[in-house]
Amino acid sequence: MEKRKVGLISFSDGREYVHKDLEQIVRKFEDRIAKKLEETGEIEVIRANEVVWKPSIAKKEGRRLAELGAEVTIFNYAVWAFPHFTVIASKFAPGPFLLFSNINPQYPGMVAMLSAAGSLEQDGTKHYRMWGDIEDPETFRKVMAFIRAGTTLKKLKGLRYGMFGGRPMGMYTAVPNVDLWNKIFGVDVEHIDQYEIVRRSYEVPDDKARKARLWLEEKSKKVHYDGKWLTPEKLELQIKSYYAVREMIDEFELDFVG
Repeated sequence: MEKRKVGLISFSDGREYVHKDLEQIVRKFEDRIAKKLEETGEIEVIRANEVVWKPSIAKKEGRRLAELGAEVTIFNYAVWAFPHFTVIASKFAPGPFLLFSNINPQYPGMVAMLSAAGSLEQDGTKHYRMWGDIEDPETFRKVMAFIRAGTTLKKLKGLRYGMFGGRPMGMYTAVPNVDLWNKIFGVDVEHIDQYEIVRRSYEVPDDKARKARLWLEEKSKKVHYDGKWLTPEKLELQIKSYYAVREMIDEFELDFVG
């Protein structure tokens, strides 16, 4: 299974002498997040090389995550961090963004997260906020829900959906809104006349359909022919329709159909 790629950047105080005192604390919380995510077996964590404590690092690490293919980015806060570092990083790191604050009462990590979130809100950058102990099951469940949704959204971008036929029996829910799918998911919709399935099925050789039917009968526990609704001939016609659809999937370069 292809792993979900999650970027992870931690932020610190912009005063160098303060940052040096806090860096190991920040790293400790970052290590816990990375370890917990990687233990799932479904996530590849792409960590920033440096804790961000000045603008140039924010830009550099954001670019690095994008170059390495991160699909979502977690901004991590364990101590006070200058909010503009987050804004700068968000211009280069791949969204969607999760701003996560650890439970660390000795240091104002949550204050840093909320201040960074307010800055992103002011400049119109969409983001999500979360705080808690990454080892807490409910907190971790929410983090994973964000990651799964965010990475899935990224994987949909650029895919092509093949829509056979129009609205069936007046059902709005059975057809996609083409421009909305493109706007939200980045999915391109290809409309195909459903009669193309019928037309192309007649072009499938009888021998090819028969071989497929025999293969199905051999591999299945039983094919329930009733002599009326399902006969060997009708099953072969369905198989021809399958081959017709497969042909159009390849021809139109479709990723999924309906």
